[in-house]
Amino acid sequence: MRTLTLMAMGVLFIVGFAPTVNGQTPESPATPTQTQTSAMATTDDDDEDAVSRFFFAVNMGGQNKEQTFSQSSTFSIYNESGALGTAHSIGGGTLFDISAGVNVWKGLGVGISYTTLKNFNDASLSVRVPHPVIFGLSRTADATAADLEHSQNVVNLQVMWTIPLTSKFLITASAGPSFFTVRQTVATVQAPQDIVDPAPFNNLSIKTVSLTDVKDSPVGINIGLDGTYVITRIMGVGIGVGGFVRYTTATLDLPTDATGDAELTAGGPQGGVGLRLRF
Repeated sequence: MRTLTLMAMGVLFIVGFAPTVNGQTPESPATPTQTQTSAMATTDDDDEDAVSRFFFAVNMGGQNKEQTFSQSSTFSIYNESGALGTAHSIGGGTLFDISAGVNVWKGLGVGISYTTLKNFNDASLSVRVPHPVIFGLSRTADATAADLEHSQNVVNLQVMWTIPLTSKFLITASAGPSFFTVRQTVATVQAPQDIVDPAPFNNLSIKTVSLTDVKDSPVGINIGLDGTYVITRIMGVGIGVGGFVRYTTATLDLPTDATGDAELTAGGPQGGVGLRLRF
């Protein structure tokens, strides 16, 4: 719901900036010479793609971001203290990006993009338990929680500046705020109840790993570059291909003890290629 609200606000933001075109017909147009007509046609053709008011893009790409967070705690068992540790990893992954915008004055424009990413990572868990008979002797047991889901949905609002390098090739720089929705599955062990330690106490194991879904919605920033090559124009719509590079970031505070004191961030370096429309 938050993502849909942000996207709706972004669309209204773009529409509000779109200038109204009031075409006026000169009362007594001068008749250009053949040479002037040819020159004007060439100029119009060369600038047609560069002055396109609205633009739309769909991209497939990836985000490169690797980080870890861990948790450690102690518990009482056999009149001594045991210890528990977990380590999670959050990787990058394949992303889908869709964006739209409008040029409001010369090369200046505003836009909105929506990016979604999902990946699955493993968590390592380790428990240290003192021996119930031999004081000072500890045993350890390990477990792995596989395929823990991590997802990021981001709405980027952007102020853009477009530079037409040729009549068909354009470069656009952009920057603005980013609104993240981040979800993460966290693994932990409820000690000592989830620990199995049967006599003769040489086969310690973890019986159950508990999974919890946590969420955070930080606000960050984005900055990027986009390149567009217009291949053809059909019924006034420029159709082309392009690619983008972007960096997004926001400070992440997952509401769980599993993150410990780790300074987590959402976003990261991104890149992708896809379809471009200009009209």
